[in-house]
Amino acid sequence: MAKRIVVFFSLMILSFMVQAQVKIHSHNDYTHPKPFYDAIENKAFSIEADVFLVKHTLIVAHSRKEIKGKNTLEKLYLKPIRALSKKDKYYTFQLMIDFKDNFDLTYPVLLKALKKYKNSFEKNGMKISVVISGNRPADSTFHQYKELFFDGLPNHQYPSEDLNKVVMISDNFATYSKWKGVGEISDQDKEKLQKVINDAHQIGKPFRFWNAPDYEACWELLCSLGADIINTDQVATATNYFKTN
Repeated sequence: MAKRIVVFFSLMILSFMVQAQVKIHSHNDYTHPKPFYDAIENKAFSIEADVFLVKHTLIVAHSRKEIKGKNTLEKLYLKPIRALSKKDKYYTFQLMIDFKDNFDLTYPVLLKALKKYKNSFEKNGMKISVVISGNRPADSTFHQYKELFFDGLPNHQYPSEDLNKVVMISDNFATYSKWKGVGEISDQDKEKLQKVINDAHQIGKPFRFWNAPDYEACWELLCSLGADIINTDQVATATNYFKTN
């Protein structure tokens, strides 16, 4: 009984610490009125871009039918990062690139693009990490990619050298609950959400749900459960919410 009480209060303390440090992940950033700059202006911790490989070029789009040749990763993100690096000290954030096509085909194209902007990713006190999500290589090979980090998955037993390359654990909210952000969520669903968050914390990683209801009620719920990173399409609104609550 005493051991259970100690564990309970340890989790409560951990949850409080996480809540105080909640970070914002700019989901589908390229769909915002000012891609990249909306996130930067609100000092988002993480900025996400989905990419497709089209004739040796990385095109940013949510789905293949939305592909437009002008929306390259270079134009929407790499060039703005270079411009940002020329300014005085800014802040550190991560650029999450969600591979929609085969990793082995997409990776060499990304690596070539990043080399061109390498000096812009760590300059004037600003350090940008490149994190890969979506189609990733085998877990056991993460440590081989010196220039990249990875978005991790729950219930995976990562070897320590590969776990070091995982920056967060992420999962689909709908896997654990069908709650839409209106009314009360069931205690059973809360327990499932809490468990996957706690499991990530036990291996020393922050946690993020994607596909969660993008409303204040859900932001508050996830924060109270200890989720470290809030996934949102409403960067400014979410940022202001956590500043005032």
